[in-house]
Amino acid sequence: MQTRAQPRGPCIFVVSDRAMFRDCLISFLQRQGFRDVVGASNIAGFWRRPSGRRDPDLVLFELRQEKADPGELLRRARRRWPGATIIAMGTPLELAAHAQEAHGYLELPGARARDVAAIAAAMERPHRGSLRWPVSPAVERERRRWSALTAREREVLGTLVDGADNLKIAAMLGVSERAVKAHITSLFEKFGVENRTELALVACHAGLHGPTDSRVPFRAVEELAAAS
Repeated sequence: MQTRAQPRGPCIFVVSDRAMFRDCLISFLQRQGFRDVVGASNIAGFWRRPSGRRDPDLVLFELRQEKADPGELLRRARRRWPGATIIAMGTPLELAAHAQEAHGYLELPGARARDVAAIAAAMERPHRGSLRWPVSPAVERERRRWSALTAREREVLGTLVDGADNLKIAAMLGVSERAVKAHITSLFEKFGVENRTELALVACHAGLHGPTDSRVPFRAVEELAAAS
């Protein structure tokens, strides 16, 4: 005779804007006996939960977001729930690009359901504050690469997602075209690519998003060209 799993304690929040992925993960955790599991496409969805639900102990955060910046969402989750353990889910490239502040990683597509269950089960054991898990060699390699980027290089890399040329990038970021060329050359070296197409693919696969406001600043493009 099959017995039902006993209810289990931690409050778990699943963040993913892929409804099928999110619902399957919630259903799996509930079958494992974790009764307090809720999901939404972004962190604001947790605030729309029924009244009386406590803050999450564990946040399972999928980095693949169609519109929002996953890194910013993850930082907001850290600020909102400082005592929660946040596990980022994504490819090694996505994890390295966006999840430096996460407490642990689930690498997709290789992660298994039992990995999720093991993390959730660890939350039941006595501990103080958030828990941390070791980083895999694949993610560590990518993390070292991404940690070598300057803030400006990361901005330039994000603009390539939209196919902007050097002159447009210069206008968007308020720098000279010469500076943009130097940043792109440096990015070629750091990512081991040979052209802009390969670099743009890196940006796309990492889940980078272009500037939220891509309008050209007040300074004219011609002035930027003259300064280069």
